[in-house]
Amino acid sequence: MMTLSTSTGLMNAVPGQNRFYTIEESLTALKTAGFDVADGNLWALGARNRPISADNWREWAEDARAIADRLGITFRQTHGQTLGGGQWDDPNYTEAEFVWAINYRCIEVTKILGADWMVMHPFNLPHDPLYNRKKAREANLRYLAPFIEAAKKVGIGIAVENMVDFGGRRRRYCGGDPEELIELIDTINDPDVGMCVDTGHAHVSGIHVGEFIRMAGSRIKATHIDDNNRDGDTHLPPFMGSIDWADTMRAFADIGYSGDFSFEIGSYRFPNEFRPAWCSFVHSLGEQLLSMAK
Repeated sequence: MMTLSTSTGLMNAVPGQNRFYTIEESLTALKTAGFDVADGNLWALGARNRPISADNWREWAEDARAIADRLGITFRQTHGQTLGGGQWDDPNYTEAEFVWAINYRCIEVTKILGADWMVMHPFNLPHDPLYNRKKAREANLRYLAPFIEAAKKVGIGIAVENMVDFGGRRRRYCGGDPEELIELIDTINDPDVGMCVDTGHAHVSGIHVGEFIRMAGSRIKATHIDDNNRDGDTHLPPFMGSIDWADTMRAFADIGYSGDFSFEIGSYRFPNEFRPAWCSFVHSLGEQLLSMAK
């Protein structure tokens, strides 16, 4: 049976206050809404001037774990650092080395939080209209290897996320094709390396989400649950886009998936006083979806 979870990114920036929610504020809101499991959004927490990029990052992580334990919240998956959007295509992007260094911290933070899996985006070669699948696979094997080794040393697994294939003349990301990501995971052939299925990424790429889940099967170790109308990676709540959620939930049941069913939906600009209702709505939505996994 799947476990309902949500990213801490559900409580990210405080609207109108030019600040972020603290980890205690975020976890308290999630617990009040009914969540017992959280997905640590370390990508956001590891940005410049955020906790994991600070000198006292380890102390922060230990404090976050203590807060979670006190509240009765468990971390089972996290999201590591990565480049985003057009940063992959910019050879002069000055923050790349910072991002890779922070990702090693994210691995250690994942262990401190008590999670089993850290989600990583695959490596993406600079954009080329003549996408080379073999070169992309070889680049990913080189890129992922040291992170996998670091994860093994602390005792966690790496779940590689399916990305977006926009099609046509737009950007093609490695792993936008389900077979490509499955081939990468199978080539690595390590029980500590699995897959994170992002339903929104699959859908915006024109992929039938339920069939993707069935193809991936036991490789799936983590999830990012969100919706869209194939007009962008908009991270909508389920049923607010055009994913077939009845078949998606049947697919999870078909493969016997028992990991986290973890929302990765937008924080949106709800005023602070509306946040409790928003978090409670998301929790109720998750309970309804899990009841459909038959």
